[in-house]
Amino acid sequence: MRTSVLLTLLFTLSAALMAPPLMAEPVVLAVEGGEIYVDLGARDGVGAGSELELLHEVVVRDPRTGAVLRDRFALGTLVIHKSGERISVARGSEELTRRVLVGDRVRLTSAPRRFSDPWQAKLTPRPATPPAGATPPASAPTAGAPAAAVDHIALAGAAWEATLGKPAQERIARWEKLLQADPGTPYRKAIEAEMESLRRQAAQREAALARARSQSDDGRAPRLSQLARELLTGSSSAQGAVLTAAPLPRAVPGKALELAFLIADPGRVVQAWLFVRPAGDPGFRRLPLVRDGDVYLRGRVDAELVRTPKLEWYVEAELTTLAEPAGIALSETAPVIGTQDAPRVTTIDAVVTEPPIDKGRSHIDAHVDYVDFDGQLSKGFDQYYLAEIDFTYRFLEPVYAMRLGFGTMSGTGGPKDVIDEDPLQRCLQDGRYQCSRVTFSYVYTELEFRLRPQVALLLRPQAGLLTTDRAMDADSDRCQGSVDLEGCGFHTRFGGRVRLRFGSETGTNLAIGAGFTDGVGTLLEAAYQWLPTMALPVQLVVQVTDMPVPENLGVRLIADVGWRRVPWFYPSLRVSYQARDIDHAGFSGGLALNFDW
Repeated sequence: MRTSVLLTLLFTLSAALMAPPLMAEPVVLAVEGGEIYVDLGARDGVGAGSELELLHEVVVRDPRTGAVLRDRFALGTLVIHKSGERISVARGSEELTRRVLVGDRVRLTSAPRRFSDPWQAKLTPRPATPPAGATPPASAPTAGAPAAAVDHIALAGAAWEATLGKPAQERIARWEKLLQADPGTPYRKAIEAEMESLRRQAAQREAALARARSQSDDGRAPRLSQLARELLTGSSSAQGAVLTAAPLPRAVPGKALELAFLIADPGRVVQAWLFVRPAGDPGFRRLPLVRDGDVYLRGRVDAELVRTPKLEWYVEAELTTLAEPAGIALSETAPVIGTQDAPRVTTIDAVVTEPPIDKGRSHIDAHVDYVDFDGQLSKGFDQYYLAEIDFTYRFLEPVYAMRLGFGTMSGTGGPKDVIDEDPLQRCLQDGRYQCSRVTFSYVYTELEFRLRPQVALLLRPQAGLLTTDRAMDADSDRCQGSVDLEGCGFHTRFGGRVRLRFGSETGTNLAIGAGFTDGVGTLLEAAYQWLPTMALPVQLVVQVTDMPVPENLGVRLIADVGWRRVPWFYPSLRVSYQARDIDHAGFSGGLALNFDW
């Protein structure tokens, strides 16, 4: 992983250092532990085994002429360990590595080599940088000057030539030797200034080396250390973090896993394997990890292996090590992330599948009843029709079901005694008309709660508009738009009904209930539903009511018999007998339609 971080940074830096039109000399780009990154690569004729001379530059001044020269001296020899197109990794002795600073020059000392890239026909290598350090010509003695007993110029020139290409301490020692041999040299002041400059440059380099070491706690440059720590955060593996991977705490069942691993030390990893043990398997399965570029390994865990509740896994790699002191490369296979005894564990989420839409959750009920209490049909004064349609959806919990419905009731009613005793059969008493025509249009919502698996409570509030017409011999719709509204009444009425059902909703059950609507009447009922077969639903109902006009209570006996040929629909026929007394009774009927899905 650290190599990938370094390569990213070093490519950027080398691109900047080698950007045209300047022909920059190769330099040290970074120092990481025992590895030294330089901006020389295969295109420069550099490969594994190539030798580089590490140079340090100092600024010196010729005491004779005052000319300033940037001179270099060799710090030691580096050997290329691995090389890319533009950047190489070199190694040197431990002592030399401690003396290297970013920015130090390097020079290829071995013969340039040619490399073939499979993606290119050929590469044009950059010529090796010629050795630096040309010596400016020494100024000649002034013509005609008298010869001195001591040739100060020659001595200073010889000392100058001897310092070129030498380290700072050797240069200082050579200048001190000149001052001892020629104490009267006219260049003493310049030589002493030059020695002071060399001491200052040497001290600055030592300070830079100390600062670089103090700013790095693991042998890396501070910026590289920061990036490496960010990449390694939260990961731990054997063998010094040879491989790292992002945490994988959870996964989705039945979906293949694509895993990627970052190689922290590509030179050590020969090959690697991923071992996985799905839930329920007795042992681990070995899966190959395939290289992706220089620093990545990738693997795939097939979908059938990703099973609830967990997936255990670990990684083993074949690693190379260098045996000391013989320097022989050895290889061993070892776990690098987790182990067989202590594998990594990825939690596999529980399988969540949405069940298909349940059948029987929705229901529509539509029914129409004609109710005749006095047996006179349309000639009588105590009959009405009732029509309702509602839609039911079963939520199951917390509200088991909800019904939304609309209904209308329209008919004529009045005092039973007046209707029965009027010889003219016109609902007259003392010459006054005592009956009224009513129409009640209403909406309702019914909520069903399950108190027990076989006990349900049904609550139904309702509200509607009640229209009354007390005019005799009036048309049934006189109050619905006529300009003559004498005797018409318009009222908003509220009511409700509560029922308690025992037994299965779709099987045999008994329901009892009571309802009341202001100005319309009271309804008490008991309904028994029976299923002799699924194709023959039967319902028997007993009602006590004073509708349509709250005057006298009567009893209704209703039989509802259906015929189900298909599971989603059945019609039913309703037959009823109702009476307010033995002389005030009649038969009637109705029809119902039921839809289920």
